[in-house]
Amino acid sequence: MPRSGRAASQAASRAASSAGPSRGALLPRALLALALLAGYHLVAPLILAALALADLFLLRGSQPYALTSLGAYAGSVAVTCSLVRVVYLTRGGAQDRHDLPGVALTPAEQPELWQRMGELAQSVGTATFAEIRLIPDANAMVTEEPRLLGLRHGKRRLFLGTPLLLGLSEAELDAVLAHELGHYANGDTRLAATVWAARGAVERTVGTLNERSAAHREREAAEAEAKAARRRARGKPAPVTAGASRGADHYLSVVYTAYAKLCLRCTEGVSRRQEYAADLVAVRIAGRRSTADALRHLAVLSVATDLYLHRYPAMGWDAGFLPPPGQVHGGLAHLLADEARRRELDELAPRLADQHGSPHDIHPPLAERVATIEALPDDGRPLRGTAPAVGLLRAPHTVLAALEEAELGPDVRTAHRVPWHELPYRAHRAAQARTAEPLLQATADVAAARGATLHGPPAVGTLLDLVDAGLLPEIAALLPRSAVAERSTGRATREFARTAFRSRLRALTVVALADTGHIRWELSWSGAPVRQIVSEGLGDTLEAALDAVIAAPPATAPLRALLDSAPLPQGGAQTTTIRRLP
Repeated sequence: MPRSGRAASQAASRAASSAGPSRGALLPRALLALALLAGYHLVAPLILAALALADLFLLRGSQPYALTSLGAYAGSVAVTCSLVRVVYLTRGGAQDRHDLPGVALTPAEQPELWQRMGELAQSVGTATFAEIRLIPDANAMVTEEPRLLGLRHGKRRLFLGTPLLLGLSEAELDAVLAHELGHYANGDTRLAATVWAARGAVERTVGTLNERSAAHREREAAEAEAKAARRRARGKPAPVTAGASRGADHYLSVVYTAYAKLCLRCTEGVSRRQEYAADLVAVRIAGRRSTADALRHLAVLSVATDLYLHRYPAMGWDAGFLPPPGQVHGGLAHLLADEARRRELDELAPRLADQHGSPHDIHPPLAERVATIEALPDDGRPLRGTAPAVGLLRAPHTVLAALEEAELGPDVRTAHRVPWHELPYRAHRAAQARTAEPLLQATADVAAARGATLHGPPAVGTLLDLVDAGLLPEIAALLPRSAVAERSTGRATREFARTAFRSRLRALTVVALADTGHIRWELSWSGAPVRQIVSEGLGDTLEAALDAVIAAPPATAPLRALLDSAPLPQGGAQTTTIRRLP
């Protein structure tokens, strides 16, 4: 048997042996979780006890020796103060039970989804959820509020990611949900609160100690630099420093980091066996093929969701534009439906499966999980439930609109909602207009100073008239300047001003060309999100015209001619070039 197949079979055997723990099997896990949490609270007393013993040893020595050990006593006091402050006086903010992420999906609003959950829970042999919440992440997770250290059931919640509903079939979603229900059936979630309490406490402590240690080093470096500056001001050489001292927080961080690694090593094997066991539950309920396909698609959906959220609905956020209600997250379905994008994602899937995460990740590598599932005997089950999982939701657009408001807050109510095909134009025109705004203001100020009367807001024509009058240097001098330009003098100052003038004139010209139909921005669900469509040769002509405006002497005729030329024909593909924006 090949090595990979042998490893998959062994993993399957381990998963099968760990499935369905009894109350007796839960007790060792409970004791381990309790030991980790108790160990965290024992680290600080042990450190304090060690410091007390060391100080006592010094006090029992000779008097001269004790007097020379004041530095050691001061170090003990520093460590004690830091330890008490960080461990005992710093608490992580507990999440408000009434401020959970996402939006709740109630049985009255979504009866089909709840019915499906009930059927799956019955097939798994466990109680169903008390609450289902829709979240924007490409993930599904379950929580439980257990009692008596996990020996008794508690309230169960399912957090279901929108991308799973949009990108998985019903059969694949069944596999994901059966996996999560398998955690309940195997008793994994009952101890999760205790394990995560220990991990969270250690992570919070290490993070706080690292921040304090970094702040200590920065403070000492700043004091050393200030001291060196004072010596240089008096004509003395700067002192040679050996660098900032470590400080008590650094050494405490080393101790707690070591304990954090111990916690991860103690729980890693158990956590990974739990994932394999939950995968077996998913195979039993949804079938081997659906479960393997679901795991592959989850990795792809994660990448697709990140790409979509950062580059599509966010393109107009700074300008106050959003896609139609429900489309901030719902638009992911358009991206997944694009054939070219889908092929790109399908080609990416094998590489994602082979990627290895952190060595301390509680989930086994995706490729190993898929190989373990495919090493199981063929169940002969035909592929069923190929319809999109979003069909389980009633009025999905309404639900997704509620998720938008829960995630983005009140700002979503004031945003301008525009159709997808208009969003690129609105967003890019607004970005260019923001860049050009200081130039328009400078144009108005110079015109007012010269006694010119403007009929309405200044435009490109007004600006070019002032340039023809020799006022370009005055306008350029009013534009915002970078820190480097502020420090420049003479010719360098003039060059910085001309460059800034050209950059903002280009933005103003692009706005004018967009308004007259010379430039268009179109949405693309494959490749770059936005395609800029311009007339053939417009780019070179525009750059040459801008160079002519800032030349000595300036020439505005080429730019005026460009602005007065015929706009881009609609549908004139033979006269356009497509330029993909970065």
